[in-house]
Amino acid sequence: MNNKFTPKKLVLGGVMLALALVFQIGFASFAQPAVGPLVNMVLFVTAALVSPAIAVIVGCMTPLVAFAVGIMPMMPLVPVIAFGNAILVVGFSFCYYNPKMKFAEYIGVAVGAFFKFVFLATAVRQIVPLFVPKVPGPLVTALSFNQFITAIVGGAIAIVVITALKKVLK
Repeated sequence: MNNKFTPKKLVLGGVMLALALVFQIGFASFAQPAVGPLVNMVLFVTAALVSPAIAVIVGCMTPLVAFAVGIMPMMPLVPVIAFGNAILVVGFSFCYYNPKMKFAEYIGVAVGAFFKFVFLATAVRQIVPLFVPKVPGPLVTALSFNQFITAIVGGAIAIVVITALKKVLK
């Protein structure tokens, strides 16, 4: 894994961020069931084909932009979701870039999804209430097990995309 920020990787990272934002803003009316898997897919593909560090940057930018354009209504959620996205990328990358691990991409998706879910489900119950006294029930639901499902679905799509792009990019 080469994590150097080359001009090519920075441009690809910018393209992946733009793609994530198109999904996020363009499909905002479809909400979490459509947007979540697509943004997670972009994070997995960016980690695998560009670099994990750039994928973390993309994952931190998406909640910030979501707040800036009014998709995400609560500022205290921005760092929580950004950190959840970073956990997803790091968990996936830890497995994906392990040369000794069989089925690394599948295990990486599961590991990243699981730890993102655990962090967000805990944070929405323990950290967010420190800043938002009454966290709405639908928000607690959206940041709980739904996060695991959207990450797994996004990971499944990403594995197909990564496999296809690896063949094309050779």
